[in-house]
Amino acid sequence: METPKHKCGSKTDSRILLDAISNDKLHLARFVLDALDGKIIDSESEGAQTPLISAVFLQDSGARCRFVNLLLQRGASVNLPDESGRTPLSYACEMGHLDAVKILVKSGADPEAADAWGNTALMYAAAAGHSAVVERIPSLKQTRPKCVSISCLPSLYI
Repeated sequence: METPKHKCGSKTDSRILLDAISNDKLHLARFVLDALDGKIIDSESEGAQTPLISAVFLQDSGARCRFVNLLLQRGASVNLPDESGRTPLSYACEMGHLDAVKILVKSGADPEAADAWGNTALMYAAAAGHSAVVERIPSLKQTRPKCVSISCLPSLYI
């Protein structure tokens, strides 16, 4: 029986990768991923956050794009949610990180995946007032915005 990738590697290995991401050490992240044959690519930290989710949170656009691309190229699961059901795309949308949104959607992220509360990435973008993200997601995925929560209606139609 094969162990899922996100269950392989030690906590220390995962911590080193997450530290490399948060400190913009691309060379170290590559080294760790190479040394462990990518086994920690979907490892989970506290709150079940994956390295890809951590990369989406980076404030520097250049670093964010470098790490998101690296992790996806190395096989990170683009739709793997955290413990509350939120995906990397939902966080990128909430933060208004259009650069990451584009990369994630083009890599197969599902804009209609709902979290534990029934909210989608589009809803998070709308609630946070990121109109550029709200307008762009449907054209990236060629889907129509679908509102399943009444709380998102005012944000989507303002």
